[in-house]
Amino acid sequence: MNMPLNATELQRQHPCIAMAVVNVESLAKRHISEKLSNAKQLLDILFPLAQGSHNEVTGYMVYYQHLLACFADATLSGLRQPRQFVAMAGHKAQPEALLLKHDSGCHLELSFNNAGAIGCHDKAGIDDIQLENVERHNRQWISLLHEGIDGHTCAQALSKQFVDREGLMYAL
Repeated sequence: MNMPLNATELQRQHPCIAMAVVNVESLAKRHISEKLSNAKQLLDILFPLAQGSHNEVTGYMVYYQHLLACFADATLSGLRQPRQFVAMAGHKAQPEALLLKHDSGCHLELSFNNAGAIGCHDKAGIDDIQLENVERHNRQWISLLHEGIDGHTCAQALSKQFVDREGLMYAL
């Protein structure tokens, strides 16, 4: 009966395999980092902060009816156009999701999960950014961070319930 190898034994007996695993993990982390950076650049374009960049944000919170971005030096910034924040899910101090609406009428959702596949690599805990796509009265959400099985960004129906800035249910 063969006993499973521990990591040290695997590295000793099969150094090429161990090195390959390390390289693949490194590439995956770099890929996630690049996707997060690109998605946050899009946030800076569509939903700019009054000061700073979404790339520098360490957390988001809702204070009364305003979205605030928190930075490592304890400074805060709202959106340049505060009306772009329309709803949230979860608690104001630590939202599960934020819903932003561009002037074009298109929504964008920021989902947070510090333990998620992507959120664990992001200082703000962003696990996904989904952009609304409405075609012929059919609403889909396209992930900017997660890929489907075929390598394309997945489109999925959003099933979360949001509360608007006034504390009422937000209808999509």
